[in-house]
Amino acid sequence: MTRPGSGPQGVYDQINGPSPQTPPQGSGLIQGAAAAPPPPPPPPDYRNLGAGQAKADFAAASANGGWEFDPEAMDNVIKSLEDCLKDDFRLAQNESVWLDQIKPPGDEVGSQGYTAAANKSGTEYKSFLQGAELYTRAYVDTLIQIRTAYQEQDQAAIDALRQIGKID
Repeated sequence: MTRPGSGPQGVYDQINGPSPQTPPQGSGLIQGAAAAPPPPPPPPDYRNLGAGQAKADFAAASANGGWEFDPEAMDNVIKSLEDCLKDDFRLAQNESVWLDQIKPPGDEVGSQGYTAAANKSGTEYKSFLQGAELYTRAYVDTLIQIRTAYQEQDQAAIDALRQIGKID
């Protein structure tokens, strides 16, 4: 036995039955209106993400008993990342200056729409570059802190860094 309103007969009844009633006047419901989309989430905290990743990478690398701190290797990694910040990020930012300042080629809806989309894309790219730079700078700063802790033989700092990512 089927319940009323289910199965093929239920579908037939829904299609051929009376249309839905409009909401009562003053109910606050608008016929056919969709709910507003949720607000966008806050942007990521790139500084904390970069610092956390550097700590996690250090914790993973130093987790086994045979690992030894190599100041020269650490200096090479730090220098490479600082060069990237100084050269590559700077170049990308210099080349992106105009990406959100595009002027429409004409005064009609197509040119206006294209320009608005292109400028929005340029703005998003510049935002991405800024976040990537913050992340990388925090990563480098954390590596420098780790190097300093080792150079000063600060065992408490070294132990604290090794605990990152471990379950208590």
